[in-house]
Amino acid sequence: MRLATTLVPALHALRVHRLRTGLALLGICFGVAAIVLIVVLGSKTQAKLDAEIRELGADVLLVLPGPTLSKGAWSANSKPAVTEADAEAIAQEIPGLVAVAPALRGATQVVAGNRNQATTVRGVTPGMFEARPWPLTTGRPLVEEDVRRSAKVALLAHGIARVLFSDENPTGQVIRIRQVPFVVAGALEEKGHSLDGDDLDNQIFIPITTARKRILGFFRGHPTAVGGITLRVANAGEMERVSEGVRSLLRERHRIGRNDLDDFVVRDLAAAQRVQSRAAWLTTLMLAGAAAVSLVVGGVGIMNVMLVSVSERREEIGLRMAIGARRRDIAWQFLIEAGLLALLGSGVGVVLGLCGAVVLGAGPAIERPETGLAILCAVGAATLITIVSSLYPSRKAARLDPAEALTQS
Repeated sequence: MRLATTLVPALHALRVHRLRTGLALLGICFGVAAIVLIVVLGSKTQAKLDAEIRELGADVLLVLPGPTLSKGAWSANSKPAVTEADAEAIAQEIPGLVAVAPALRGATQVVAGNRNQATTVRGVTPGMFEARPWPLTTGRPLVEEDVRRSAKVALLAHGIARVLFSDENPTGQVIRIRQVPFVVAGALEEKGHSLDGDDLDNQIFIPITTARKRILGFFRGHPTAVGGITLRVANAGEMERVSEGVRSLLRERHRIGRNDLDDFVVRDLAAAQRVQSRAAWLTTLMLAGAAAVSLVVGGVGIMNVMLVSVSERREEIGLRMAIGARRRDIAWQFLIEAGLLALLGSGVGVVLGLCGAVVLGAGPAIERPETGLAILCAVGAATLITIVSSLYPSRKAARLDPAEALTQS
């Protein structure tokens, strides 16, 4: 069978019956467009959630002081719940940790020359920047020697550096925090806002020992208590194991009874975002599945159109068979017509879906692998459904009796 004997008549039939061709394309076109658009929008949401997880730290745990029971009442300030000794014990006894960083935090005013700004001061160790990497734009990082000597040095986040020094290099400049002079060791890259709305660029980092002695004082009145401990896990797949290990260790150190509640909290910062990410992707798949139903409806429409086409073209079919066309040639002609309809409808649907995604602001998500996979699946499903739907009409056309077809035309 030569391709020209089936392809050319199929193309001619589609061109001649433009209205019928257009109606047959609608179901396939809109079905493919809906699938592509839904997956692209879902990929945009997925990308946003992935960015949030990276921002939080997919491998970061946070140990915070919790409420404690004092004289029959729950209190957040009754006694220290997390200390630097706890941080040291976690670092020594819990395997699989990259960094352990205790920290203090407080709000204060900072002054540089004739400029001042309300800001957040964090007392940290060098391990904080291993647990939550934050590159420098200028200067040097905090080092262990700064902590050991309670040095009066500070790292400025991007925003506070701009407020105090505009475009000047702040390294080596002197600032005052609660009237205490500090030398600026360096400045950090711009971070933006956290998920809960805190301005990450309006912070100053100083050694934890300096913060305790000079600026913030004792946390909860205890000389080694801290506001929290940040842990970075070497393997994100071991978050649950490390979390349980830290909890068991701290319960033992704090002498918490079997039936008593923890006086601390071990929080996986990205856990909620991971659950939300999986839920968002599942929702996308469900919506794409619902949109795929329109492909089935489109297939039924194409079957109906092809059956009408067989009835209208009985004379053509009879004449072709009378001059030597075989039954399989007739069947292939109708199957090729269906395949062309599927490819044309799918192509238009893909273009519409991608254009819709750009209009809705999801253009960057088009480049994600999920989009390409969705396009391949949508086009493949549309083509398969269309061809399957055309099997019966093509078989009916191939089984026509030439004499009867020419007589009844």
